[in-house]
Amino acid sequence: MAVNMGRGIGSDIREQFLTLKVMANNIKSQEQFLMMVDRQDIIPDMARRLSKEAVSSDLISNKRVLLDFLYNMLVRTGPDEPHMDVEFHYIIIGKGFFEVDKSVLWMEDVELSIPFEIGDKFGKKIVGEDVTDAVKKIMAFYKEAEFRFDQEQFGNLERCSLLILEEHYPQSSWQIRMRLPAKILNDYPVSI
Repeated sequence: MAVNMGRGIGSDIREQFLTLKVMANNIKSQEQFLMMVDRQDIIPDMARRLSKEAVSSDLISNKRVLLDFLYNMLVRTGPDEPHMDVEFHYIIIGKGFFEVDKSVLWMEDVELSIPFEIGDKFGKKIVGEDVTDAVKKIMAFYKEAEFRFDQEQFGNLERCSLLILEEHYPQSSWQIRMRLPAKILNDYPVSI
């Protein structure tokens, strides 16, 4: 009896996700190396500077390659493939401070931290340069995206979520967590 051990639906995307995971881990280790070099006082200044320059330029290049790989992966994802979502955590303090705290790519239930620059650039596309009404802009963007994905997924909104927490002490601040299908990155492309 012959058994077909060929690739099933989604196996290519899963392999690409694993490749993306290796790339993200490499980026994370380069970032940790840069932090460790900064903390070491016994490394001569010139050696520290040269090693930081070399690793920093390689790190930026690796982040660009990861983003290109992610875009190519998203373009080839079909309706029968595993679901991929992005989740961004933002912090807003006062009327002028807007920062990304975390950027995550999800494949079904598997979480992968991706470079924060992706979430930062995406957030700045939503909010723009003026961050005074950032929360309202994010809410309006989310409602529009949720409506779109509601229509595309025939009422299945399990993949869309928005959580907004407001803090008043010690100062006014907001913590925002937004999760949407990763296709949203194709509509609002960012670059590193």
